[in-house]
Amino acid sequence: MAKTQTLPTWLCLNACDDKTASGFADVRTGEEIHGGALNLGDYFDLTEAEAKQLSYLTTGTLHAGRYRRVQVDSGATQAYVKTGTIGYMVSGLQPNLNVVTSYDKGIVGVHPVVFLNAITVGNFGFVQEMGIATCLCQAAALSAVGAAGNLVNAVATGVIDAPAATTTWTQNIVGIQLDPAMIATKIRVSLLWVAQQG
Repeated sequence: MAKTQTLPTWLCLNACDDKTASGFADVRTGEEIHGGALNLGDYFDLTEAEAKQLSYLTTGTLHAGRYRRVQVDSGATQAYVKTGTIGYMVSGLQPNLNVVTSYDKGIVGVHPVVFLNAITVGNFGFVQEMGIATCLCQAAALSAVGAAGNLVNAVATGVIDAPAATTTWTQNIVGIQLDPAMIATKIRVSLLWVAQQG
């Protein structure tokens, strides 16, 4: 029986920044080695206990939801691809759920995802597309303090803002906050979109 390699980032979803979709590359050529266990577009649902078990605690704690293996588009703004920021499908390309970009380069409102950690543009990692996500609040003053239960929306750098209570739906709303929003902190957000499977 052939030896099958195991990808260590499956043990820490929020510590993944791979140069290949499979997570393996030949040390001499840099060509991808297909390990047979990880592919671009793989997605799976985790319970709260499973997500916590797969968390790299230095980066943060993951929560119940759907996670997807993606590539960060090479045109993404690197500074906006970090823990807790929002990304979208790439503007101007054939729609593809498995290639995401930073807020400023994406189609706002189309298949939003939450970056679990910093991923080098062009590289591969995991994002969260459904469930309870940890999102980063903007460093500037929030539009409102926003209590648990209020809507939150993504702003230009991919961070979230807590607008005043509203019943008007806008394309950049990403979810309902579960924790009070505070400047430059990470809060739990119940993501509202319904992800397409693909």
